[in-house]
Amino acid sequence: MPKFRQVHVWPDTGFAERPWNDDPDVDAFARISRGICEAYSQALPGLALVARASVMRLDADPDASRRPRPALDAPLSDMVKVSARFIGAGQEHGWVGVPVGFATLPTDQKRLLSLRIVHHGVLELAQALGWDPGVVTGALHHVEARAFRYWSEGPWKSAPDRRHRARAVASISDDGLGHVHVEVVTAAGELIIRSEDFDAADHGDDLVRACKALRWDGSARVSMDPFGITWTDQYRQTVIDLYGGQTGVPHSAPR
Repeated sequence: MPKFRQVHVWPDTGFAERPWNDDPDVDAFARISRGICEAYSQALPGLALVARASVMRLDADPDASRRPRPALDAPLSDMVKVSARFIGAGQEHGWVGVPVGFATLPTDQKRLLSLRIVHHGVLELAQALGWDPGVVTGALHHVEARAFRYWSEGPWKSAPDRRHRARAVASISDDGLGHVHVEVVTAAGELIIRSEDFDAADHGDDLVRACKALRWDGSARVSMDPFGITWTDQYRQTVIDLYGGQTGVPHSAPR
C-alpha cells in the first residue's frame, strides 16, 4: 500500500506574467497555495499514513465543480470537499470552492485561509480512510512553524581545496513561483557570499533535486540548475565565482 506524501491544488503552476486562472480569486488561491501545499507535504512522509494513493489533488478550477462559490465567512465544509470514492486514477481527488473575494484579502489572511482549506481537505480524506485526525495535525503545525512558507536547504558541499563550503536554499514565494539562492561559507562556517535569487522550479521535489545537484567546478566556481534538470548540463549555470565576481548568468530553462 502506498504512503500518503503530497497534497496539491490545481492549477499548480503557470506563467509568472499571466494569470493561472481567469478568475482572480482562483488565481490568487492557486498561487499562494503552491507554497502552502509544498510546506504541508514536507511533513506528510514522516506521518507514515497508509493510503490508496500517495497524492491528493484539490481542484480549484471553477469549471471542475458546479457548486455555488462560497462567501469568505462560509464554513470550511462549503469550501472544500474530498471524494470518499476512489476510482484508481493514481491520486485522491477533491474540489475547492474558492471563496468570493479571496483575492482582496491581505497576504497573511490568504496564507491562513489557504492552509485551513488544504488541511480541511486532508481531514476529510482522513475520515474516509480511517486515519487518526490528530496525526495529520502534525503537518498543519509544520506549516505554521515555518511561518506559512516553503523552503528547503540543500546539503553543504566542500570545495576541492576544502577552503569553502556551499549550499543551495530553495523557496516558493506568495506568487507561487520558485526561487533558489546559493550560500558560500569558509571552512570555519563564516558566510562570505550569498547569491542573488534565481528563478527556479515551482515544485518541491524539483527544488530539492536542484539543491542536491549543486556542485563545485574547481575550487572557485559553484554551479547548479535551478530547475532540477539533472540529466543534462544544458541549463546549468555558474551562480558563484569567488574570484571573478560572477553571481549568475541568464538561463534558458522554460518555466
